[in-house]
Amino acid sequence: MRRLFLALVILSGLAPAAGCSKHPTRAAAPAAALPAPAPSSPAGVIRLFEWSWNNRDTLRPRAILTDDFLFQFALGDSAGNQFRDQPMDREQLLLCMRHLFVGGGSEPPASSIRLVFNSVLSVQPDSRPGRAPTWHKEILTSVDLSIRTPASEYRIMGNARFFVVRGDSAAIPADLAARGFGPDSTRWWIQGWLDETFGGSAAAVRPWRPGGAEGRGAGRGRVLPATNHTWGQVLSLYR
Repeated sequence: MRRLFLALVILSGLAPAAGCSKHPTRAAAPAAALPAPAPSSPAGVIRLFEWSWNNRDTLRPRAILTDDFLFQFALGDSAGNQFRDQPMDREQLLLCMRHLFVGGGSEPPASSIRLVFNSVLSVQPDSRPGRAPTWHKEILTSVDLSIRTPASEYRIMGNARFFVVRGDSAAIPADLAARGFGPDSTRWWIQGWLDETFGGSAAAVRPWRPGGAEGRGAGRGRVLPATNHTWGQVLSLYR
């Protein structure tokens, strides 16, 4: 009986330890981020552009915009009035994106960005005059973009129209040519971007600032509700 009693005591002491071994307290490893798509097709270069926004990546967009790239504001978007005669070029857009992604401009950088294009991108011949369909393609996609900053939230919806060019017909920027980029039929570039999103007036896009006219009587750190804007309106804030 004494031996049986001792065996029961030992087993009762081991039971909790065995139970704990089935439920480890170690936190699960975070899911790995999706790798950057390769710009090896017309759809691929647009997926890389989408990925760059979602990951706030400032390096990859520089390597997919041609030297003659142009961004055109949506018709009726007053934020683009100063660009009507000369649309936003490559360096201007890259600067806007850098200010938005990591800071350095007059507005606070984004704390989160979520951009969703069509799940399947339809590739068509470039509709612009004089473009050969072998080297020039056009992609129209829906846009659902949410941007959060410490001061504001922006919601951008509508469409975007991209014009892409194959690498053996693309104007390679000098900074990339110096790094060894050259004509390459296996690589695609973005040559044009036509904003077809919709939203309110440019005045309505001004972010709330503590102590300003928009923030009187409000607590510090308040975030405005997200409202619809054009993509161009938000970019114009981060010039």
